[in-house]
Order: sequence, then C-alpha cells, then structure tokens
Amino acid sequence: MDEATETLDHMNHAAHAGGHARDSLSTYIGITMAVLGVILAFASAKVGGERTELIKSMVEQEDAHSRYVAQDLKHRVAVISLRQLRATLPALGPNTGRASAPARAGSPLDRNEMVALANTVARYYRESQVAGAWEEVYTPVVRAHVEGQENYEWGMLASEIGIVIASVALLLRRRVAWYAALTLGILSVGILAITYIRIAPVVRGSEKKIEEYARAYRATRAADKTTVEDNALVEEVLAAYGKR
Repeated sequence: MDEATETLDHMNHAAHAGGHARDSLSTYIGITMAVLGVILAFASAKVGGERTELIKSMVEQEDAHSRYVAQDLKHRVAVISLRQLRATLPALGPNTGRASAPARAGSPLDRNEMVALANTVARYYRESQVAGAWEEVYTPVVRAHVEGQENYEWGMLASEIGIVIASVALLLRRRVAWYAALTLGILSVGILAITYIRIAPVVRGSEKKIEEYARAYRATRAADKTTVEDNALVEEVLAAYGKR
C-alpha cells in the first residue's frame, strides 16, 4: 500500500512538472510570436519607406534628365544657328580675330552678333554638362532604394513564415517548431540590419552630391543669365522697327 501511494505521488509530481513545462513553452512561443509581429511591422514600414523614396528619387532624376535634354537641345540649336550665321558672314583671318582681306565689308555689329551667339553656345553646353552630371548622381540612390525594398521584403517574408511556424508550435507544443520560428526571427533581424548597413551610407553620400550638383546647376544658370543684354536687344529692335 505504501509503495502504491509513493507511485501515485511520483505520477502527480511528474504531471505537475509536465504541466509547468507546457505552460512555460506556451509562454515562450507567445512571446516569440509577439516579437515576430513587431519585426514584421518594422520590416513592412521599411518596405513602404523605401518604395516612397524610390518613387521620389526617380521623379527627381527624371526632372534632372529633362533639364539636361532641354539644355542639350538648346545647345544643338544654338550651334546650328551659329553655323548658319557663320556661313553668311565673312571669314575671320587666322589667329588675328580680324576680317580677312576679301571680307572687309563685315560690320562690327555682325562680328558682335557672332560672338554673342558663340557665348550662348558655350553657355548652353556648360549648363547641359552640369545637368547631365546632376542626373547621373541619382543612379546610385535609385539602385540602393531598389535593393533596400527587395531585401526588406525578404525580411518581411522570414518574419511572416516565423509567425506561422510559431503558431504551429503553439498548437502542437513542439520545441523544434519553436526553434525554427526563433531562427527565422533572427534571420529576419539580420536581413534588416545588413540591408540598412549596406544602403544607408550610399543614400547619405549620394544625397549630399545631389544637393551639390543641384546648387551647381542653379549657380551656372544664374551666372550665365544675359537678361540685361537680351532686354537691350529687344529695345533696340523695337526702336528700329517700331512697336505694334
């Protein structure tokens, strides 16, 4: 009788121990699921942020590209105009800057117009080069945001699968499934951290260059303005040919 009583006591202790172990496992699995949910929310936010920054960078790059195309087109048109004007005016003597012997009829006004047009050609060329360099600086930023978006999505996927496996572990009370969920959670955090370490310096460095080239473009445009000369030309033409 005493032996039977001792056996029952051992069985009760074992049952209580098993119950406590199961309760502890359920608690750990629940905490794991909560942490995985936080990781999933963070990864989702990062994906959305990278997608927004990607669209913003692409729009700004397209704006810089349109400025480059506009200035390059102006440069080509100005070159054609200079060639046409050059064909109608007498040639300048080599290395002298003066009209050659058969071309003494060319007036100083004609030569001034050629110089002004040549300066315009040079101006548009400078502006197109600066705009082209400004556009190229956006390329590393766009690539970094594309890479970031893709990698953060992988982090999301890992955390989502981890939550599913943790749910299975909670239902079946299997430590192996719980360990798998923990592994996926660690993998997700690793992906997020490595992605940030890779793309953050690229984005910061490129944004500084973008600001520098944007200022350089605006400064070049402002320095090359010929508003006074243009207004003087308009007034001269209106004075000579009358106003409507």
